[in-house]
Amino acid sequence: MPVLPMTDNEQKISSIKRGLESMRTTKRRTVVWPATLYVADFEFRATLYDISLGGLRLKLSLPLARSAETSVKIKNKVTLNTRVVWCAGEFMGLKFCDPLEVIRKSLGELSVGLEN
Repeated sequence: MPVLPMTDNEQKISSIKRGLESMRTTKRRTVVWPATLYVADFEFRATLYDISLGGLRLKLSLPLARSAETSVKIKNKVTLNTRVVWCAGEFMGLKFCDPLEVIRKSLGELSVGLEN
């Protein structure tokens, strides 16, 4: 079966993915975990799709402004301070604001395999 060439859109997506991979400074784990995002006095149910010691990616049907201060509860267990670093459609990237040692300790067994 012949291999079809990628469309322009597929080429753009592939290029973006390669660029993101080269910018990452920490190992990332793909997950599908429940999460709760807190923004000021508001609480939103979300789904977490990947996590690293630097931050996480989650899906939320509400766009948030870049640099918005938030916190996220992961698997109904641990809550960490975060900041929105990017939004694309229903997905957003959050950077952990707590010190690395606090993140490691808070995540406990959830952080296994995330060390560089």
